[in-house]
Amino acid sequence: MPLLAVYYPWYGTPFGPTGVWEKWGKDRPGLAAPNGTDPTRITDKPGIRDIAAGAYPLIGPYDSLEPEVVRWHIRLAKAAGIDGFLVDWWGPGNWQKVPGHTCKAFVDVLLPIAEEEGFKVALCDELPQFFKGFDQVVAWTAEYLDRFRRSPAYLHIDGQPVYYIYQVWQGAMSVEGCRRLIATTEKRVGPVYWVVDKMRCRLAKNSPNNRELFFPDAWLKIPEIDALGGYATFSNMRVHEPADLRLLYGRLAKQAHEAGRKVLLPVHPGLDNSKFNPKPYVMPRREGATLRAFLDAALAAKADVIAVTSFNEWPETTVIEPSRDWPDPYLYLKIIAQYTGAKWRQPPLPPDRVLDPLIRSKRKAN
Repeated sequence: MPLLAVYYPWYGTPFGPTGVWEKWGKDRPGLAAPNGTDPTRITDKPGIRDIAAGAYPLIGPYDSLEPEVVRWHIRLAKAAGIDGFLVDWWGPGNWQKVPGHTCKAFVDVLLPIAEEEGFKVALCDELPQFFKGFDQVVAWTAEYLDRFRRSPAYLHIDGQPVYYIYQVWQGAMSVEGCRRLIATTEKRVGPVYWVVDKMRCRLAKNSPNNRELFFPDAWLKIPEIDALGGYATFSNMRVHEPADLRLLYGRLAKQAHEAGRKVLLPVHPGLDNSKFNPKPYVMPRREGATLRAFLDAALAAKADVIAVTSFNEWPETTVIEPSRDWPDPYLYLKIIAQYTGAKWRQPPLPPDRVLDPLIRSKRKAN
């Protein structure tokens, strides 16, 4: 059973290779940041920037194009026994603040470093949900998967390259569109291990708050899909109590398995989007108890794949990456190591030259 983590390569800093701030601040106000956030502002705590996150990275805001930061992240994941990253993917398009940023980060940095470190990565494609040009999405899927699948670092399951289609809303991509995407890609690439994100919520008796998670029948019946999954349980149902998770995940996995599909179940360490949401959702971390509850539920349900969501999505603060806000910055990685049976060995921090100048100057002062 692979244990993966969703990884975000979308960050930029003016002191890193990107040359500008990317993803660390948000203009829109949140309950905890009525004026929005701006990483150029220094807070009342020395060395801390005003970033759009409910916790602060141990190494400060960083740049996803910096190889030594990515190398550190991969070594952290390996130390915890994580089998690979599902890498957030927006393709080469120019609608991002830094055009093609996630594509450049994957091609130029993440994939080569993963090859050097003996680590696995696969794409977690957000385009079918958010990008309107579906014909372009189909073409990019075939082109880039064909390009990446030959890398020794590209993740395969059952001998097939893995491709994750992210959290498809109702109507965002039809069943017919999904089958066209799959057929077009496999014509060029050959067999692919398709994971499609299609978790939903509906009214149900004898269920927490009279609701339950489920997979729509029409998507369970698509023969080309290997596994159904759901990144954001919290977008469908706000749940984190152990007994509720065991019940809901057990039913969800049973539904997928009875339909002849495998199931990818997400596990969350917590969530806090109060820096950019006026009506935020905060999933309490409970010093690791929330992550343990999700892991226990996914294992009890006999998930075929588990995905930690996320390694480093700082704006929603669903992270397991080390943070200076926790008594032990490495707490969540150590919890995962306990579940995977890995012998935790803490990797050294990235070299000072790649860190936030605020942290560098503070280290010199000490």
